[in-house]
Amino acid sequence: MLFEYAVEPEAIGSSWQNFRYLIEKFGFDRGRLISQFPKSWFRMVYEASASLKEVERKRLTEILNDAKRSKVIRSRRPYDPADDWLQNALTQQATSPFHAIIANANPDETASIIIIDDAGEAHPLMKAPHTWEVERVGTTLAAAMGPLLRSAREVLFVDRFFDISKERYRETLRACLEVLHEGGSQDVRCEIHFCDHDSRPDTDFLIRNAPKWLAGVLPDGMSIALFAWKERNGGADFHARYLLTDVGGLNVDAGFSAEGAHQRVPLALLADCPASALMGPNRLN
Repeated sequence: MLFEYAVEPEAIGSSWQNFRYLIEKFGFDRGRLISQFPKSWFRMVYEASASLKEVERKRLTEILNDAKRSKVIRSRRPYDPADDWLQNALTQQATSPFHAIIANANPDETASIIIIDDAGEAHPLMKAPHTWEVERVGTTLAAAMGPLLRSAREVLFVDRFFDISKERYRETLRACLEVLHEGGSQDVRCEIHFCDHDSRPDTDFLIRNAPKWLAGVLPDGMSIALFAWKERNGGADFHARYLLTDVGGLNVDAGFSAEGAHQRVPLALLADCPASALMGPNRLN
């Protein structure tokens, strides 16, 4: 699963050892993400690193720059500069909770706080399953994919049977595109990859009717590209279903159709297959 953690800037930034120890535990492929809390989190971490050696601080800066896309997600939670970081995190924990808070100290022995020295893989709050199941409902699927969708600039829905003429596929697509739109960017590259088969409308029919089917599905200012694939004779089977992005991906075992809450779909984090790796003439071959 994709869990969001509040990480105290002083706790991660003031020690090169702590920084290296913590930062490697996060990423879309690890199921753990650092919340950019507050908005100035990166600056606060850098300021906390003032006592590090010059070479360590330079390396920290390089890793933080990479983490902006692969390990850290925007928080959108309010922050009161009159209070310290930990008090702000605890205030948000009561209304818009993080999965856990990682800090230097836990003065009141709060259950949701992990002391940085204890933030190992074995800690119960650090365990992030890489596979889980959700109801086959559009909004539920979109919520499970939300952290990826809100952070992505390239999004590929890959499903052999994805059919925009069917409401059960449009339900999930509509919910996912709403999450993308809420992320504040309209220049996300969005694609649907499916496979031609006997029961699917032909390409000309699809082109003529796509605007009608997608009316009310695409948010204003957004567009989506459709790719119809044919299997080569003797080629690989186009079977697996994925959500692929430039920051990470998910295997969507049963596909994107919203069949109802009575069914569940297994999801699995992908180790390393961003959408950018699939760009170009040989993608998905």
